[in-house]
Amino acid sequence: MTTTQATNQVLVFHRNGLFRDCLVNYIKTARDDEAIAIDHAQIAQIGEELFNSADVVLLDLNLPGVLPTEIIGRVQTSSSPAKIIVLVPDDHGSLAECLACGVHGCVLERASLDELNLAIDRVLEGSGFCSGDFAATMFAEFSRIAQSPAWQVPTAISACRLTGREQEVIGLLAKAKSNKQIAKELSVSLYTVKNHVHNILEKLSVETRMEAVELARQENWVSRF
Repeated sequence: MTTTQATNQVLVFHRNGLFRDCLVNYIKTARDDEAIAIDHAQIAQIGEELFNSADVVLLDLNLPGVLPTEIIGRVQTSSSPAKIIVLVPDDHGSLAECLACGVHGCVLERASLDELNLAIDRVLEGSGFCSGDFAATMFAEFSRIAQSPAWQVPTAISACRLTGREQEVIGLLAKAKSNKQIAKELSVSLYTVKNHVHNILEKLSVETRMEAVELARQENWVSRF
């Protein structure tokens, strides 16, 4: 009796329809995986069942009118979070925030299809992946940040490198605001707020919102928000 290896489901988010369709066709033919092309205009209508069934998400960082962190948040709050690979253009200003959100790989858009295939394999195995020449650039940038005075401040929260938006969120948590109230006040989606809260808890190594707020108060950070 022979068994057929289960295929993976890959969601492809990209601003360029031709590029997106080429990736979908490659994944279907070269990998024998299921691939679904998603236009940025369709994102708001996507049901949670699609995110729940996905194994890998290929995410364009420059989707028109859509923050990549919003999609990352929806993936991470699904019942079975997929592995996320960001497709990085030469202008990668939002990549650092995406890395902080916990993506699993980054591939330059000008990389070969073989490299993309390797990236998908690596993240499915539980490893990370980063395009080689881009890794060198990121290493230089992280080295510069690590040597800056701000990085050396020995407080629990500053060492965790909370983003400006995460600082705003924890400040509102300290005021007992709900996720919906925070989303309304910051003019962001509920998914984005959930993603920020998730990242705050991970960075502070706590399990609850109350613990995060208490730690912020102990470090005298709440008054700054």
